[in-house]
Amino acid sequence: MTNTFKIQPLIAQSALAGIANRKFCQQMFDLGAGMVTLGGFPADRLNCKASLKMEERGKIEFIPPVKESEFSEWFNQNLLLNKRKNTQRTAVNLRIVTIDQTTEKWLKSLDGKIDFLELNAHCRQKEVLSIGGGERLLNNLKRLDLLLTNISKLLQKTELGIKIRGSSVGDKDALINILEKQQVNYIHIDSMLKGENIADIQLLKSYCDSTDIPIIGNNSVRCIEDIKKMMKVGAIAVSVARPLITHPNFIAELIQQLEG
Repeated sequence: MTNTFKIQPLIAQSALAGIANRKFCQQMFDLGAGMVTLGGFPADRLNCKASLKMEERGKIEFIPPVKESEFSEWFNQNLLLNKRKNTQRTAVNLRIVTIDQTTEKWLKSLDGKIDFLELNAHCRQKEVLSIGGGERLLNNLKRLDLLLTNISKLLQKTELGIKIRGSSVGDKDALINILEKQQVNYIHIDSMLKGENIADIQLLKSYCDSTDIPIIGNNSVRCIEDIKKMMKVGAIAVSVARPLITHPNFIAELIQQLEG
């Protein structure tokens, strides 16, 4: 299978739980982002319960309706975006640990209406970790492999990506083997350097050198030089997240500098 992943411009907006909704992501498209990522959203019963627990302690979360009759309208009102260019791409980040009726509802609704489903193997909230989700998937490769298999069976028109926390991976080579076998279309890597407020460029390079799957670099992008460092080691694109909350035009400024 030839991987056709491509976005333009080469700067994406990353998922932000409780923040990256339709309004936020549409603004990112309007400002020129090559890809926007809605979510993350809980997409099985266990993750829905985990999100409710997070809200109880004050964390902002997306809580989609559970009833089938309400979900379709919610989906149309909250997830459908207007692209400004045909090179722009839409992704939806989902937290999944098991395939149940809630998951099937999500995948059925998403299929063919977005470009990428991005499986969340990145979240480190305690409620998500306690059910084996988020970054815990990176150390339970059997579960991750099965999840990817079952998701792929349910998706006919939407391609599959994954967001990982690079520093949490136990066996990088084993993970890469699974992602290649599953024909994942991109790997979105949070390359945070533990204990530091900068990206681990060598960690990112190790992934880029280990696979032909396109890599999106993420974490601590504050200027155009940060983007160039990631691309120099092989990242096909770079994503931005938290700076956009208070300064949405930052993504347009980066694009202008990258393409200027």
